[in-house]
Amino acid sequence: IPFIAFAMGVEANRGALRNISVLRAVRLARMIRVFREVPAFREAWLLIRGLGDSSRTLFWTCVVILFVTYAFAILGVLIIVEPMQRIHADLTNSADKQRIEETLVILDGLDKFMFTLIQVLIQDSFHAFMREIVHFLPGSWMFFYAYIAIACLVLMNLVTAIIVENAMEQSNQDHEQQAAEKAAKERREMKHLNSLFDAMDRDGSGTLSWDEFKESFADASMRKRWRFLDFQPEDCKELFNLLDDGDGEIETSEFFDGLSRMKGVAQAKDVFRLQKTLNKFIDSAIGPQW
Repeated sequence: IPFIAFAMGVEANRGALRNISVLRAVRLARMIRVFREVPAFREAWLLIRGLGDSSRTLFWTCVVILFVTYAFAILGVLIIVEPMQRIHADLTNSADKQRIEETLVILDGLDKFMFTLIQVLIQDSFHAFMREIVHFLPGSWMFFYAYIAIACLVLMNLVTAIIVENAMEQSNQDHEQQAAEKAAKERREMKHLNSLFDAMDRDGSGTLSWDEFKESFADASMRKRWRFLDFQPEDCKELFNLLDDGDGEIETSEFFDGLSRMKGVAQAKDVFRLQKTLNKFIDSAIGPQW
């Protein structure tokens, strides 16, 4: 931003730039929230959170790789560099001496040997110089492949297993959290329905008559609570018939069970309405059971 202001010939105000930075941070937080809550971005959020959860594992992986590389570099100086230096001193062929000198350029010194081992670790065309070393030290290839086996194969597979285990553990925690949130939501809804039933039951009989049910839709405060449940005053009669089992009064079990099953999307209400209509049709067709 300061560079853009300078390019436009505008003097940058530190306070304004600070405010812009704060706004950018807020926008970033909102984007993260969108990734977290919108189902379409669930996989992206899992990747972002997985990267954050694996940060400690990745850090200690780098530390362990550095330690293993350091240990192999010390060993390599002892069993490869020093023998090649002795061979170089005893050689009389100028071509061979030049080949050793070119190879020692990337190996002579602990830091250079570590850098070369990192090249081996990432599989960056290391066979070319390894063939030069093997030409003078035939068994030296075992040193490099031992390093690959430990640092690349074993260690990287262990890191992958740890990251996968952490991801599975986090996924299990997410399922448990979702289950806990769902249970808490159900408790809040049940508490709300219980308070609604108590407010409607004027005579304290434990059942709701048609008059009590109708009065709840006439009361302004109760009407707001019904609208919160997505029911309008014109739904009063139909809702009473759906909740009532035919005896003219709504008991607590009928009230809680019916509203809990109808709460939510419109399809849930339609299914419940169809089920109640079908049950009443079956009862009227079969008749009373003696």
